[in-house]
Amino acid sequence: MDNRREKFPIFLPPGLLLLGFVLILVLNWPGQMSYDSVVQLADARSGQYDSWHPPVMAWLLGLADHVLPGPGLFLLFVAGLLLGAWFLLLRSGRPNWGSVIILLLAFATPQLLLYQGTIWKDVLFANSGIAGFTSVAAAAAWWQTPRLRVCLLVLSVLLFSLAALARQNGFILLPIAAASLGLIAARLTSPRAGWLHGAGLLAACLMVMLLANFALGLRGDRGQGASDQLRLAQTYDLVGAARLDPSFRLTVLEERAPHLAAAIRKEGVPLYSPHLVDTLENSSVLTDAIYHAPQGAVFAQWRQLVFAHPTLYLRERLPVFRWVLAPPDLLVCHPDVVGVDGPPEEMKSLGLQPHIRAQDRFLYFYVANFFHTPVLSHLLYGAMAILLLILLAMRGAPADIAVAGLQLAALLFALSFFVVSIACDYRYLYILDLAAMTGAIRYFSPTPKSPA
Repeated sequence: MDNRREKFPIFLPPGLLLLGFVLILVLNWPGQMSYDSVVQLADARSGQYDSWHPPVMAWLLGLADHVLPGPGLFLLFVAGLLLGAWFLLLRSGRPNWGSVIILLLAFATPQLLLYQGTIWKDVLFANSGIAGFTSVAAAAAWWQTPRLRVCLLVLSVLLFSLAALARQNGFILLPIAAASLGLIAARLTSPRAGWLHGAGLLAACLMVMLLANFALGLRGDRGQGASDQLRLAQTYDLVGAARLDPSFRLTVLEERAPHLAAAIRKEGVPLYSPHLVDTLENSSVLTDAIYHAPQGAVFAQWRQLVFAHPTLYLRERLPVFRWVLAPPDLLVCHPDVVGVDGPPEEMKSLGLQPHIRAQDRFLYFYVANFFHTPVLSHLLYGAMAILLLILLAMRGAPADIAVAGLQLAALLFALSFFVVSIACDYRYLYILDLAAMTGAIRYFSPTPKSPA
């Protein structure tokens, strides 16, 4: 066995990583940009951040744009997070031919070849979250080297904080990360050290997030965009419930916002779709009623739906979640976004023109080959994540615990969309796909190295 390991070309996995990274940049540079991407780059240049989107992404885009106009450096940074994460994972274990095969397969998927080149908060969230867990895994592998361990854990705090800032429900990663580190520290040191490490990681992340939110809020809209988004999402559930059960009474709205109650039934119900909230915005009457409703009225009605009519609420949410996790028609959920396009006003202010380049056309037709295959199926990666969670937990090496934690965090994040989903974009559960790939790489890099 040792002789076979000695014959394994240890330079091969890092070389494949670097080659794949370069290929992603060549095919996508300076980045694929959809509507959201263009809006956030416009926010970055204006210096005023709309909280409908995560302000941290606009801030990072602004930093990169200041050095090199456009999203190119942001793309380099975000893709570099995944490159660094997988490099750490390979470096903290002993890769074998299995890990080589996993890397080759991963870089052939749309999730790497196209999605890593798209300027989306979902990619920023996924890459930073995965990099956080792999930093903990690397710290576990080099636990007996105190300075390196501390550096890796500090890095993990920054990465987890970035992930939680990049997606509202990304906070789910933090307690799982803290628990994973606590288990590792308890095993390698003592139960008391486990509690201290876990609580310390969580507290440090919360402190970084608090400071970041305060600083970013100085250039923001004081949360108005996020508040409007939440109100729209809650109204979406109310419209869906009224469509399912016409006898459902909107008692709170009938008393406090009768115009909205009437608009939900007359305007919203005919426009409702379980895969996209945007259809409701086709009615100006409904949208005006939503945003002019008294403060707290929509939430109070939504809360009544959840607690007084839980069966109706679950019936309404189930098809919405199905469209996110396993859409009946994948093409409706934007699995193949290429080129640069966005709202005309923002495009003009940025000096951009809608365009699709030759490499974009190649990527589009390449990805189209996977439309009706399991490669673009969150169910497949969810099943892989469950299996790898079990296998890594059973193997139980300290670094395995961290990557098993990643699988659990990705699965719980996916489940959170049962409550928060308002559209079926494939990218929303992107972290689930990448987490499963990361778990497979760790599983085929089994034995932690001795400290250098």
